[in-house]
Amino acid sequence: MAIDKKAIREFTERWKGIGYEKGDTQKYWLQLLQALGYTRSEDVRFEYHLPGGGYIDVWLRDAGVLIEQKGLEIDLDKPEPRQGKMKTPLDQAVDYVADLPMPEQPRFIITCNFRQFRVYDRERYGRSELSKNVFEFTLEELAERPDYLNIIVDPNNSRLEKEKQVSIEAGRLIGRLYDLMREGYIDPDSEGSQHALNVLCVRLVFCLYCEDSDLFEKDAFYNYLKDVPAQNIRMNLKRLFKALDTPVKDRDPYDTAVKGFPYVNGGLFREETEIPNFSEEAKDFLLNQVSAPVNWSRISPTIFGGIFESTLNPETRRKGGMHYTSPENIHKVIDPLFLDDLKKEFTDIRDDDELTPRQKKNRYRAFHRKICSLKFLDPAAGSGNFLTETYLCLRKLEDRVLMELLGGQASLGLEEDEDKGTRISLNQFYGIEINDFAVTVAETALWISRLKANGEESMLLSLDNDFPLSERANIVHANALRKDWNDVLPASECSYIMGNPPFYGATMCSAEQKQEIVNLFGKIRLSNSLDYVSGWYYKACEMMNINSKIHAAFVSTNSITQGEQVYPIWNTLIIKFNIKIDFAWRTFVWNSEAASKAHVHCVIIGISKQGVSNRIIYSENGTPSLASNINPYLIDAPNCVVNSRATPLFKIPKMLLGNKPADDGNLILSTEEKNSLIAQEPDIVKFIHRYIGAVEFINNKERWCLWFPDDDINELYSIPLVAERLKRVMLFRKASSAAPTRKTANIPNKFFFISQPDTTYLLFPSTSSCRRNYVPIGFMSPEVIASNSTSIVDGASLYEFGIASSQFHNAWLRVVGGRLKSDYRYTGSLVWNTFPWPDPAPEQKQKIEDLAQGVLDARDNHPGKSLADLYDPDKMPADLLAAHKALDKAVEEAYGADFDGDEERIVAHLFKLYSEKTTG
Repeated sequence: MAIDKKAIREFTERWKGIGYEKGDTQKYWLQLLQALGYTRSEDVRFEYHLPGGGYIDVWLRDAGVLIEQKGLEIDLDKPEPRQGKMKTPLDQAVDYVADLPMPEQPRFIITCNFRQFRVYDRERYGRSELSKNVFEFTLEELAERPDYLNIIVDPNNSRLEKEKQVSIEAGRLIGRLYDLMREGYIDPDSEGSQHALNVLCVRLVFCLYCEDSDLFEKDAFYNYLKDVPAQNIRMNLKRLFKALDTPVKDRDPYDTAVKGFPYVNGGLFREETEIPNFSEEAKDFLLNQVSAPVNWSRISPTIFGGIFESTLNPETRRKGGMHYTSPENIHKVIDPLFLDDLKKEFTDIRDDDELTPRQKKNRYRAFHRKICSLKFLDPAAGSGNFLTETYLCLRKLEDRVLMELLGGQASLGLEEDEDKGTRISLNQFYGIEINDFAVTVAETALWISRLKANGEESMLLSLDNDFPLSERANIVHANALRKDWNDVLPASECSYIMGNPPFYGATMCSAEQKQEIVNLFGKIRLSNSLDYVSGWYYKACEMMNINSKIHAAFVSTNSITQGEQVYPIWNTLIIKFNIKIDFAWRTFVWNSEAASKAHVHCVIIGISKQGVSNRIIYSENGTPSLASNINPYLIDAPNCVVNSRATPLFKIPKMLLGNKPADDGNLILSTEEKNSLIAQEPDIVKFIHRYIGAVEFINNKERWCLWFPDDDINELYSIPLVAERLKRVMLFRKASSAAPTRKTANIPNKFFFISQPDTTYLLFPSTSSCRRNYVPIGFMSPEVIASNSTSIVDGASLYEFGIASSQFHNAWLRVVGGRLKSDYRYTGSLVWNTFPWPDPAPEQKQKIEDLAQGVLDARDNHPGKSLADLYDPDKMPADLLAAHKALDKAVEEAYGADFDGDEERIVAHLFKLYSEKTTG
């Protein structure tokens, strides 16, 4: 990332010649980090107390940097007495690193005395080599070369990035191990063998994590198996898993091989499942490529859970790639849902200087009890990544609270029994997941999260012993849309509902899934054509009806905020449950895979019955803006939901769908086919018309059709080439499953649906790129046949063309119209018939007509250019853009408004007019 050099220069000028270790360290580094653009201030620790004694002056946990700070006049080479020995600042820092848990040990050490910086890279050099391989610079040099501290802001150095890379590599290795172990089953394709293999993989991952996290004795798992012949691995794993599920006092005292392993509990090792025979290759791969080289303590439970589950899922394995939901995307949900508010509540207490120390401590205790009482439900839990990330974030927040309660003196312990007994627990987390293997992965990921958090926080105040596991998340194997969520977590106890339900658009749903939605929403219009995610919103609202304090947020297919789905979904939720939208991410691309990106266009919507004081709308790039209200189209406007109409709301010409052939392509001709027909049957030319759809209209392409709706069919059959095509049309329609199509089999010369005007008409493409600011429309002569990928308005004037070409109409389309992926979908019933038209004075109407002609004239100034070229926002000719801007201004005047092109205000005004017209 780019560092602000001006901010660095200001910092260096401010700190030139000053610096007291005890009084200035925190202020110095916070200002420097801000100037560098470092954003993870919550991960910065000052005066961090270590279990072996001593304090880390500054610890940048995420950046992997430990800083030993000295006063301005201290020589960085001078040893000082520390614990009975003389140690340099570097020696002190190296000792502090060794006192941290292995997963937390930073790569870089910085020693600093306010005017000099020394940077050491532990990854490249051993302890004895560090002092000889130092990168040194002064405060003055930093002013000119701020990149000297790039290590702090380089994302590749971050702990999160390293955890991601380790997790991806670990997932790849487990996938290969899975294949090798699968070969050892007698019937590897049986359901029982597949389940057993999945369970085996989960158990091995857990053991590998525990070994590298020092939860087992050092190298215990590796040493237990290394000298075992491959043919005996199977029995030894059975023996180990039994021991891990048996209290030490109940084990065979003579079985010394498993003596060093703890009693795990929790149910992970309880089920007796088959273990395959191991080949020499499988044994070698497990011990020498999976176990030894990978530091499993560095995996991210949030990321690895998803990678692990997808790696072993047959469907995703076939597609290739490892799927996971990134922590960044998870935070788009959990931060505005609850985490931002909790962090603010903590900082408000911390920064309130008017509180007495006792009042502040009481506030901290109350806040701690609050976060320990929250309960979270993910009814589309998958591999548990939302729950896992939430758990880790709450543990970090809890750590900060306890540090404040202890005044940074972890060794003193907590004062009151109630504080000791109250801790963030896995028991606060609930989930529903339809895939039984994903349930096991989720539970295991959460256990690993707990163990990982214990390791990170052990220098402060860990939970009770890591083993045996005394708590577990409640992940239920069930269909979330058929399961009563109250049976998993009673609504009266629930605080937040969140998750990422399946990305199934309406067309992707099975008959059973469609019926599940109908069962929830009832037999309302379009209930069998709603996206699958709508069911999760409905069920969340049912929970809110019982407990109005619940807040929920889901990642969703963006089509639930577009087109015809908006009315049946949101009108139902708003009217039946009186819910409000608290925050929303507008359409963005959800990347959920490590190897091959899954480009799904999504929104995130947070809802509640209570509402919130500050509603926030996030743009695609994450820019937040406050809103007085967020409506179902995710704009700051009243809760007005547009319902499709068969006729226009205002007195305007009617819009029809273009002509539909239903001909299996036999009435449609390419230019080559047209020329060939005419060459063979010259008289056929009178039946050939230009045929125009959205693609042909926008891209200036040619296509043709046979058009003879009123001609004698017997005469047509006398033309062999025509007769052959008509026969194929007849056979195609007869074979149709749709009764209306079959009825037209006896008139194959006619299009199935005919709407062609006999006068000039206005043509609208049904789909158009979302990149365009204006959807191009145009006038067509009646000899040009409009296809059903267009909509047409017979008898439209320049006035209708002008309004429909304006920013006002296009803004309405962008909000209420449907989308095909991200492209605009124009439908007459939803856009044209609902659009609030202005009521202009005669002179205003004339001005609009004149400027509409100006748009057409500007197009004519560029012969040979297609509408795709002319309306490309990066290439739009200046005269055409100017013509549209002038038209926009005239249309705005006709509405009696002065929004200066502000589309947010334009849309809000149009919704106001629509609401007045439909409710007045």
